[in-house]
Amino acid sequence: MLNKMATPAARRVAQERNIDLWTVRGTGAGGYIQEADVLAHRGQKATFVARAAARYLEIPLEQICASAPDGVIRKNDVLAAKGTASGGKRIPVNGMRRTIAAKMRESLSVSAQYTLMGEADCGALQKKMKEFSGRCMERVGIKPTYSDFFIRAAALALKENRMLNSRFMEDHILIHEDINIGLAVSLGERGLIVPNIKNADRKTLGEIVQMRAELVKRAREGRLEPDDYAGGTFSISNFGRSAVRFFTPIINQPESAVLGIGNMVERPVVREGAIEARPQLGLSLTIDHRHIDGTTGEKFLRDFSELIEHPERME
Repeated sequence: MLNKMATPAARRVAQERNIDLWTVRGTGAGGYIQEADVLAHRGQKATFVARAAARYLEIPLEQICASAPDGVIRKNDVLAAKGTASGGKRIPVNGMRRTIAAKMRESLSVSAQYTLMGEADCGALQKKMKEFSGRCMERVGIKPTYSDFFIRAAALALKENRMLNSRFMEDHILIHEDINIGLAVSLGERGLIVPNIKNADRKTLGEIVQMRAELVKRAREGRLEPDDYAGGTFSISNFGRSAVRFFTPIINQPESAVLGIGNMVERPVVREGAIEARPQLGLSLTIDHRHIDGTTGEKFLRDFSELIEHPERME
């Protein structure tokens, strides 16, 4: 092997792999060859942490597959390979899951997100649901859900807080005229998708019930059209009946806000000086702080809560 400027580690790796250093392109100062250059020569690009982890776990880099599109092996790839070597289970990342992962990472990287949390009393909403369910079943044969009320309340609250129904465009802010509310629909292990109800502020509660039921049905059957999930301006992520009260939902780009709905559970509250159990709904509003101030987000959350506590205003 001919002599060429290279680090000791690069020489050692080149010797182990029988690589001629004169065929390796050095990326160091003055063309100095580094260990990474030798590894890259055989397609084994890896971060420093990944190489260190592979050495510690005694896993040859040749046995590790890079999950990132750039082909660079990272720490998580090494750990995944370790799981396989020790009998662990590897789950392939399908197209939908890969898309979701990319969108979630992109969302956090392009916007300044933070979450406001609050609660809404649902005593009146529970009574309204019982009364409305009977009428809805008689008229359209579809059982309404609390999500229908949440969509309606969000649409009305957005009419009074238009900044949350916007898009940040670097040199200007675009306030959408239409209010298209997206509802995150879980598809189990396949991931989730967010179809949206167009012009939700112009729809009656009964119309929202029918549209929501149809969209959820077609989403789970894989029959959504591109227009069903394109053009959303605001999203709702509803955990429904679960142990979750508050969380930090991630904005569905290029939207500017997302409302997380937690569980509805009875909690002790003070009313007129007395403590009583009341059904409380956990609310988590994530907003883009680049153009939405905390006071604006709080105002939306307050307006939404007041509609939930006075559901007669939604009909």
